[in-house]
Amino acid sequence: MRRKDREVLGDENIAKIIEQCTTCHIAMVDDADAGMPYMIPMSFGYSLKDGALELYFHCAHVGKKLDCIRKNPHEDVYCKSGRFYASVVGQGKAEIVEDSAEKCRGLSLLMERQAAGAQQSAAPHKFEFTPAQAAAVTVFKITSTCFTGKAKAEQ
Repeated sequence: MRRKDREVLGDENIAKIIEQCTTCHIAMVDDADAGMPYMIPMSFGYSLKDGALELYFHCAHVGKKLDCIRKNPHEDVYCKSGRFYASVVGQGKAEIVEDSAEKCRGLSLLMERQAAGAQQSAAPHKFEFTPAQAAAVTVFKITSTCFTGKAKAEQ
């Protein structure tokens, strides 16, 4: 990182930035479009533990995102917050989640994250999904151990 004075360190501090985010921008390379970048904003759920950040997303069973992930699983991830300039940026490996229990966990994390954003002061709401519900969508996750936080405090 060029500006070490703005670097944010530690899982707890990174999580504080992510908690302010409602959207994650995922950048992919689409070989079908002459290697042109493809970026899409998505709702997400996450887990951050021991320096490993897992971001969970859901989508239809077919589409450009999944085509890109299958061709090139290495993704750039941008979770940006506009408050006082804070962001988390990294690279990771994307994978389609096949395990039913992990799909349910990922969907729960995603929905809890979205509900928390919608209800700023309300107590966290827990969501449970059945394997049948999880089978209705594709869940993919991006795992990153190479991410940085950056912030500029309000002056």
